[in-house]
Amino acid sequence: MKIDTICYEEKALVSMLYLSSDMACKNKIKNVPTKYFSSLVQSFIKKYKTYEMKNLSVDSLLEENEYKSFLAEAFELPIVVLEENIDKYTKVLENRYYKNCIIELSNTPNELIKEKINELHSEVVKENDKSIKVADIKDLESLFYESLEENEVVKTGKFRLDKYLKFTKRDLHVIGARPGVGKSAFALYIALMMAQFSRGLFFSLEMPLKQIAQRIISNQTRIELDKLTNKEKFKELTTDEKELVNVLFKKLLRKSNLILYDGNFKIDELEEYVKNEKEINGLDYIVVDYLQLIKSNVNSKRYEQITDVSIRLKQIAKDYDIAVIALSQLSREIEKRADKDIYLADFRESGQIEQDASTILGLTTEPTTTEYKELMKVQILKNRQGQLGVMKYEYYKKNQTFFEV
Repeated sequence: MKIDTICYEEKALVSMLYLSSDMACKNKIKNVPTKYFSSLVQSFIKKYKTYEMKNLSVDSLLEENEYKSFLAEAFELPIVVLEENIDKYTKVLENRYYKNCIIELSNTPNELIKEKINELHSEVVKENDKSIKVADIKDLESLFYESLEENEVVKTGKFRLDKYLKFTKRDLHVIGARPGVGKSAFALYIALMMAQFSRGLFFSLEMPLKQIAQRIISNQTRIELDKLTNKEKFKELTTDEKELVNVLFKKLLRKSNLILYDGNFKIDELEEYVKNEKEINGLDYIVVDYLQLIKSNVNSKRYEQITDVSIRLKQIAKDYDIAVIALSQLSREIEKRADKDIYLADFRESGQIEQDASTILGLTTEPTTTEYKELMKVQILKNRQGQLGVMKYEYYKKNQTFFEV
């Protein structure tokens, strides 16, 4: 539907696009549905995005004759750049768009009324349901440039992990291993690195919070985990080691954005925590330890329950625009093999995991000539965003640390 009149709210948003130095605010404006704008502003916004992605100066748009008049009016407005103002102006534009749709509907020939009502209803439903994304093929250019500018990867800060394993938002990522290999330690290692850049939740269905706390302290200070398990052993720490723990509490962990949960979660309960965190504080990723322990809503065979949980975790990733990292138990068949290599068929109790996950990692360890460390092999078994292969780490089990080989 074509809108010709340029309103105050459109001018205000365009003005903010130039005035704001906050990338979050700029992206919020650029993500306002194009259809809400009048025809001229639609043209301007599309050109603005294209110029940005081609590294052309968006200031040159100010000199284009077709935009000069409305831009001059926009820059004269007394604007305060706030996210709440962006939301308020967007809502006004949304209401105007649908009001015009209703007016257009009233002028529709009788024989087309029902068809047009169904189209409008479908449009509203799809817009309200964030799990459904719709794009006209004619908008492919702007859609492509939007996809490039969005930061869809949750970074760890480690070069190889970020290069070869892109923990993309809206995707399910699975890490599998046999018990005792170190999958919880590896997941915690990844979660702690991500927490330096993003906000996350760690759901432990197997390990209590106190044990997770001990592992984090051991990982961050490199003090042996055994020395952190009870009061008597803690008293035996050197002065320097105790100071490391104090510094960790006062400085390092304060910078992290990671919330820890333990419990026997149903999939609905887990989603409720995700929903609340996303709405109140924002959220980039979650780690679930581990998938087979989540309670399904399906009262059926184990295979169908795991299938349900896998589908729901994938849906949670999409609905809340987060990366979901789920740990998984593997079949005992691995232990019967001489090479101990992992295959996709080893993921226990459901082939749905293989189908839903964008990334699947398999962890195995083998002894080294040094008593206190093991060699961990991280097999990249599935990787929609990159290549397959093997990454190797030195795993120091005593202090829960990993070092790239």
